[in-house]
Amino acid sequence: MSILKKFNIKEKISISLEFFNELVFIKRSLYALGISLLFSLFIVQTSTPSFFVSSSLMSANKSSSSTPKDMGGAATALFGASGDKSKPADEFRSNMNSYLLAQRMWNKGWGSKIFGNGDMNEEYFNKIPKSHTIKDRVGAFISGYDLYDYFTAYDLQGYIQGTIAVDQPRGNPNVVISTLTKSKDFAIEFMNAVILETDQYAKERLILKSNEIIKATYSQLAVSKNSMIASALASTINSEYYKIANLENNLPHLLDVIDPPHSSEYPVAPKVSAIFLSSAIIFLFASILFSFIQKNKEDLW
Repeated sequence: MSILKKFNIKEKISISLEFFNELVFIKRSLYALGISLLFSLFIVQTSTPSFFVSSSLMSANKSSSSTPKDMGGAATALFGASGDKSKPADEFRSNMNSYLLAQRMWNKGWGSKIFGNGDMNEEYFNKIPKSHTIKDRVGAFISGYDLYDYFTAYDLQGYIQGTIAVDQPRGNPNVVISTLTKSKDFAIEFMNAVILETDQYAKERLILKSNEIIKATYSQLAVSKNSMIASALASTINSEYYKIANLENNLPHLLDVIDPPHSSEYPVAPKVSAIFLSSAIIFLFASILFSFIQKNKEDLW
């Protein structure tokens, strides 16, 4: 009881009521809340909504595209060859972020759609003017280097790397490709093109690799006099032909699309409720602070 008496609850309540009556429950606070409402409406109206676009993919079934165990088995045992153990998600990410993929997308006119006016004329999208900020121009002038006059496939590569994320959540076998965008229709179209082109690029690269292996193996087979080595080389050739046969189709190679690219129904930004609440708190605090300083300016100064 002695502690409660020392604390003096009635006095604390009286001080709190006095604070609210003198600094909060006044016309200035209403004006501040009204201004915060107008300010929040202005922010919301001038902000462009951002949507979350995503697609779910899973590892493509390799059982139909992998070579039988007897094919190439002798070559593996003889030469110690090992298969590519990289995960499909990692391989997909590497291919998607590569310059060669960006070059393929550029040749299909995506650079014009992103950096230009969408003109698919090759003469246009290979010479899209590139603007630079005053800061970049001054830095280039002082340091003595030249800025590029036109957009290139490297800019498209940077755009892909900076906007599209590839993630595989822990414990989830699926791979999620996502992006935040202000133009959801364009983002859906672009993401779908990136997924298909990345998989096609991976297939063509492996086909080219297999053809080179076959060519080199035939050369070795022609001069080989050891029957065991010749048998291993023949198995390698059969194995590579089998790979090519399974890659020259329209089926996905790395990742199979489970959920096609789609957008969230509602924008993820701006957060309207957060804008109104934070604005009201800031303006109300400013009103209370101004009233407190105005009332106690003689004591403060």
